Amino acid sequence: MIKINLLPREEQKRKISVKIPQAVTVTLMILVAVGMWAYWRSLKGELERLRVDSAGIRSEIARAKQIVQLVEQYERDKKQLKDRLTLIQGLISAQGSAVRLLDGISQAVPDDVWLVGIAKVSGRLVLQGYASSHFAVANLMLALERLKPRIVSVELSVIERQIHENKPVERFEIVAGLPG
Repeated sequence: MIKINLLPREEQKRKISVKIPQAVTVTLMILVAVGMWAYWRSLKGELERLRVDSAGIRSEIARAKQIVQLVEQYERDKKQLKDRLTLIQGLISAQGSAVRLLDGISQAVPDDVWLVGIAKVSGRLVLQGYASSHFAVANLMLALERLKPRIVSVELSVIERQIHENKPVERFEIVAGLPG
């Protein structure tokens, strides 16, 4: 017996299946591989560029360190020169007062007085010498008193009569106070 189905056909939902040919898959795989290779090349180029930049920056840092060392050396030299200049100016000012003091003493010494020693002891000036008389020593002391800004006080410390080359002379020691 033959059966014939007269009922309308039930439509079955068809699944659409698209078959991708193998050539497309292979092409897609090749494109992905080429893309990955291109990305790798760009990363490799970027890495090389960064290495070159890093080397450049390192050399720039080395040059900057040398410049910093030169600047530090310059600052040390500048400070040393300023210290020397200050010292020299102090010596010049001190020398000036000492030179003026000795010049004043040389002008104050009368003709009949001769000095054998001048020393600075504990902030005081000690003058030792010989004179032909007491009056010559007194004249010297008066002349030293006139050097008032450079000498603040004049005192006779020692005076004694001695014989020098068969002539009587007065050996003296005068102590003069210095300012400061």
